[in-house]
Amino acid sequence: MHAPHISENVWWIITVVTTALFFAIWLPILPTSKSRTQISLIPLLGVSFLSTLGKLRGHDLGTLLAIYSTVVLGLALGAIGRRADVRVAVRQGEDPLGTPAAKAEPANRRLTIQMSVAFLASFALWAWLTWGK
Repeated sequence: MHAPHISENVWWIITVVTTALFFAIWLPILPTSKSRTQISLIPLLGVSFLSTLGKLRGHDLGTLLAIYSTVVLGLALGAIGRRADVRVAVRQGEDPLGTPAAKAEPANRRLTIQMSVAFLASFALWAWLTWGK
């Protein structure tokens, strides 16, 4: 099955929608304003990183928007339904994505597994959209 051709204008719309979805999922589940601020910086850092990478490697804007959208989609899908798990991890002083702190085990392996599966699915979607033509 061939991937659809998606124009740059449509990629902008997809980027805005996936960023809004990311904020709609992550901001309500985080218990502290510090953690909400940190998560809110992810899209800004992603845009900064990808624009620098794009200039260095010569990628077009459509490719960069596709990469950004699929990464942000993976982050959003990885947190759906894990409100309690994320809150426990943040309160224990751990990384909300499940990386263990030096003093304890991860608060929840299910969150780590869901994030991993979401990133694999997002990468597969990006690969299909990029190379499935």
